[in-house]
Amino acid sequence: MKKGIAIAIILVLSFPVVVEAKEDYVEKIMNEVNEEMILNYLQTLESFGPRVTGTQACWDAGNYIYNEFKSYGYETYFFNWSLGSYSDRNVVAVLPGERNDSIIICAHYDSVPGSPGADDNGSGTAAVLAAAKALSKYKDKIKLTYTIRFVTFSGEEEGLLGSQVYAKSLYENNSNVVAVLNVDMIGYTRSQEGKENVIIFESDESKWITNVAISIAEKYSYLNLKVRRYGAGANSDHWPFMVYGYDAVFFHEYEFNDYYHSSGDTVEHMDIEYDTRVTKLIVATLVQIANIEIVDDVPPEISIQRPANYLYIADREVMETNMPIIIGKITIKMDAIDEQSGIEKVDVLIDNELKAELTNRPYEWTWDEFAFFKHEIKATAYDNVGNYANATIDVIIFNV
Repeated sequence: MKKGIAIAIILVLSFPVVVEAKEDYVEKIMNEVNEEMILNYLQTLESFGPRVTGTQACWDAGNYIYNEFKSYGYETYFFNWSLGSYSDRNVVAVLPGERNDSIIICAHYDSVPGSPGADDNGSGTAAVLAAAKALSKYKDKIKLTYTIRFVTFSGEEEGLLGSQVYAKSLYENNSNVVAVLNVDMIGYTRSQEGKENVIIFESDESKWITNVAISIAEKYSYLNLKVRRYGAGANSDHWPFMVYGYDAVFFHEYEFNDYYHSSGDTVEHMDIEYDTRVTKLIVATLVQIANIEIVDDVPPEISIQRPANYLYIADREVMETNMPIIIGKITIKMDAIDEQSGIEKVDVLIDNELKAELTNRPYEWTWDEFAFFKHEIKATAYDNVGNYANATIDVIIFNV
């Protein structure tokens, strides 16, 4: 018996073990995007004329986007919205992943009166369509961890209306959105410096998305793009997602378009080669996050912001004390951040008993149950690759 085992071991060791290398689907999908594809989308969108929200041109553009998504094999639907005196519709397509948690790539397809809107924002819409088409060729070959939602908004030029209603709907339905990649004006340059740079607007919470994009730009150096970080403001459709606590970034050209909001915003005044490279960067970032191909061995940061060293009565801060003293209920507030892969969730535990699992900001939970004297509050933050960190505080509570 021993002799037979020894012979088997020798035979195994005598032949090389062939391990099939993992295909780089990120690069394969990214390189499905080409200038001809981008130009075709831009010319078609421009052909509708000014796509002002509520007009026939905007309606026709929405139908075009819907039909493109459908032709790529996606579940597609119109998200009807109404806000103030405006009403229109967003277009949504869905690529299911192993989890229903979403990665959103989005752009607005409306334009201002008098402008064909090639760069603002045909370029962003083209990037969303290009991502959908590129991924459609591999959707049966790869297993994405997260569901991808391709979303195009109307109403942006009237005050981010379509994205406001959509983000609010996600929040009210407790939808977990891991990352939002908003694309708005990525197709204009006027110098070599402009050709070699792209801006990503971010918040502290969404820096990790920018970090992924930077890693893509460095790995695929032939994209010849340097990512520049800017602080995000309320100037495009990423903003409503940030307001509702979702991690979002905004991709934008490095040199602002001289033909912005004018009749000159046409394909003729765009840099299609630059537009294509930026789109490739965005598509690769999208796939990398959706497939959690992120190197992150650093745990997140977590802190308990409330209760602090005060006396609280009926959830109201009364006076400073040496430790938290609570009479009645208390709203526990936490802050968590991770700059490599983002926060997946924050768990709230009382004396190591799980009480709440929070997947969206703000990380808050109201503790309102029978509790007497000394207890431990623990908050555990998990990032999107499984690293975790804890924060704890002891409190004195009287809640009967």
